[in-house]
Amino acid sequence: MKKPIRVLTIDGGGTRGLFPATILRQLEAEMGKPVTELFDVIVGSATGGIITVALSAGMTIPDIMDIYLKQADYILPRSFWRRLWNPLNLFAPKFPSKNLKQLLEEKMGKEMTLADARQRFGTDTIFLCGTLDMSPELGEGEVPAFKVVIYNSAMVTYENEKLIDLAMRTSAAPINLPLYQHYSESGTYANDPTLIALSFLMNGQKADREGVSYLEDNRLGLGLAPEDIRFLSLGCGTDGGSYTERKKIGKGNWGMIKWMSKLIHLVIETNMVASQYYMHQFLNEQQYMRLTAYYKADDAPAILKNKKLAIDVTDSEQLNAIKAYAEQIFEREKERLIGFLGW
Repeated sequence: MKKPIRVLTIDGGGTRGLFPATILRQLEAEMGKPVTELFDVIVGSATGGIITVALSAGMTIPDIMDIYLKQADYILPRSFWRRLWNPLNLFAPKFPSKNLKQLLEEKMGKEMTLADARQRFGTDTIFLCGTLDMSPELGEGEVPAFKVVIYNSAMVTYENEKLIDLAMRTSAAPINLPLYQHYSESGTYANDPTLIALSFLMNGQKADREGVSYLEDNRLGLGLAPEDIRFLSLGCGTDGGSYTERKKIGKGNWGMIKWMSKLIHLVIETNMVASQYYMHQFLNEQQYMRLTAYYKADDAPAILKNKKLAIDVTDSEQLNAIKAYAEQIFEREKERLIGFLGW
């Protein structure tokens, strides 16, 4: 592989995944090459995992964007009857996953595997996505616990895994979607998947037996130094909902009800800001660039600033506004981005 290694990571964020998808479409148009030729390693989590898996299946960025722009209502159906028997999502997930799976099967096929992705791209472009096994098979002496699973197209271990299953596992968001094959999304521990990527990039270990890896010398990672990496991290944008004004904290004597209102932010936002903190410790500004959106910023479209923006947004006006804002941000950051990546 050539140096520097160019790495792309894509956050989770529901249908706000339209934001990073649009950034990538603008980047492709600027460079005249598909994303899979622009980056050596692509890593995604949750909706970013769906984008990553879709790319490994040969889907184009415009096709991926169409899922968000034209199919959001279909994949996240809002049913009056479901809300009636399932108030506040107390008894079941907010959405069924049937439509999402059906659509992804139509786009990617039912039988394509990570081996097919590797045959398509070799190790010139490597794809990773995470999930959380809620009920892993236990070896002798293992303590029962969740298990982090990172699927990797360069590893023999996972080559028979179907891409549709990986996409469904990595995006099975708690409360919003059902578990899939006893897996939950990777967004619960790595909604920003930069540390997943970094661990693979810097891992110089060799497998303890033959035939584990397609990398040179049966390696488990690329064994890179920080100066060998150009790391682009794409977010899905935020409305700043995790922020709490000082006056609203008061004396801080919060009980269960108050903390429950912050639970989603505690799970998702905390691991994201922590990941970004760690990345700034590992890599300097020549190695790491973070690009996302603040949807309440002064220059954001009015429909994003002045109307509640759900993480599972299906409103077509808001989705088109996210696309337009992503295009605006790309134009603003274009020179810096292309210079950073060394093109």
